[in-house]
Amino acid sequence: MAKIILEPNETFEHFHSEASSTILLSGTAHYRMEDIEQDLKPNVPVLTPPMKSHILTNTGIDECILGCSH
Repeated sequence: MAKIILEPNETFEHFHSEASSTILLSGTAHYRMEDIEQDLKPNVPVLTPPMKSHILTNTGIDECILGCSH
């Protein structure tokens, strides 16, 4: 699992050639993929299909840590 660390208000857009799973490990974050948007909940994975760009945004006042596996 890769770790993604985002500072407050930082945004990270990316995609993978395989399906991926993103999970909020600490902090507060928002997920967006095409018309799907949701605030991430701790330890609840969000699945992203292959080749779909998705955006993670830290919406809190502290850094957030996300896990991403694919």
